[in-house]
Amino acid sequence: MEKDLKIISWNITRKCNLKCAHCYLPATFRNDIASTTAPGPCELTTEESLRVIDEIARANNEVMLILSGGEPLLRSDIYELAQYASDKGMMVVVGTNGYFINEASARKLKDHGVSGVSISLDSPSPKVHDSVRQIDGSWDRAVKAIEISKAADLSVQMNTVVTNSNYNEIPELIQFARSLGVRVFSPFFLVCTGQGEELTDITPDQYEDLLTLIVRLQEDRTGMMIRTRCAPTFRRILYQRNPESSLLKLDAGKCMAGVSYCRITPEGKVTSCPYMQGAAGDVREKGFHEIWQNSEEFTSLRNPSLQGKCKACEYQQVCGGCRARAFATHGNLMDEDPWCVHVPDGSDVITPPVFNNHEEPVFDNGQKPVWTREAEDRVKKVPFFVRSMVKTAVERFAVKSGCKEITPELMMKARKKYGMEKMARKS
Repeated sequence: MEKDLKIISWNITRKCNLKCAHCYLPATFRNDIASTTAPGPCELTTEESLRVIDEIARANNEVMLILSGGEPLLRSDIYELAQYASDKGMMVVVGTNGYFINEASARKLKDHGVSGVSISLDSPSPKVHDSVRQIDGSWDRAVKAIEISKAADLSVQMNTVVTNSNYNEIPELIQFARSLGVRVFSPFFLVCTGQGEELTDITPDQYEDLLTLIVRLQEDRTGMMIRTRCAPTFRRILYQRNPESSLLKLDAGKCMAGVSYCRITPEGKVTSCPYMQGAAGDVREKGFHEIWQNSEEFTSLRNPSLQGKCKACEYQQVCGGCRARAFATHGNLMDEDPWCVHVPDGSDVITPPVFNNHEEPVFDNGQKPVWTREAEDRVKKVPFFVRSMVKTAVERFAVKSGCKEITPELMMKARKKYGMEKMARKS
């Protein structure tokens, strides 16, 4: 299972300068910003965090490591942690509300090995965003942070939590994200836990309608990708529209919880996703590698025994439903996803199209193709969350083509072969 580990989201602190109504952690609001740069009570210390990075590297040193919070820039050691992880070979991303991003901090993040930032923006309207974040001026700071991050050559993803307050604004928000020139727009579909537990959610019908709209908009990916989170139903709708979609082959929208993704809390608890409150392990008690390999919860998610409507569904392998919503509603990880409106028709289970497999892209002598410096520079411009998959695809294409060296010209041929022209147009 080590090679399947792709992404870790690490909430390195609970401290935050905003008071978001939907926070899953929940974060701890602090207004004495100047005195909050050290790890908080019970949070992993710098030394413990460096040890955990060593353990993560043992599981997969090429993992994408998302340093989040709370607000991660409220830990002064974030630069040390980022540099240490980057030096291990990890792709380091910082998830932030943008409030503390300025020219100096953006440059420092870049200089310490950070590949990109994900910045939260919940509305094209400053008034709506600020009301959600409960701090005046937070919208202005987030928008400015996007501009500054782009100027510092950091890849930028814009995150939006979908709620009743902004549901009707999502199409406008997508256009606003495009106007800002971000690489990725990522709508997060709320699972009501943490401070968002009492938040009024959108309905299953609204969920279906919005995902259908996003599927249609995603077909034109020129300049920006739309990447849904916590919405595996996206894949069923995508398959219904185009069974051979390259997005399906790239696992777009797939729930990775416990399979290729996990979360670490500020105190060192490891969970399958941010919305799963039960811990699969504790890095202060066991090594991360052991938790990832042997956790009972992770094992069950890797070999799911679905129940209810999901068990009977012909799209169970394409979609699989949200396990966090099943647990939040039914108290059972394997129960049916309460947000899905699809009614199974009794037909055979559909096997989704496969782009990546588990075969290592090597020649008969066991050697991998070599990347030229120009090709390496190009692949770094591919959106950070699909970069490893793109690299594997190009390497596989090189092996099949008998090319021992990967050049920009070979990359272009691979993109045409796998339908990735639009996804990586800017590379």
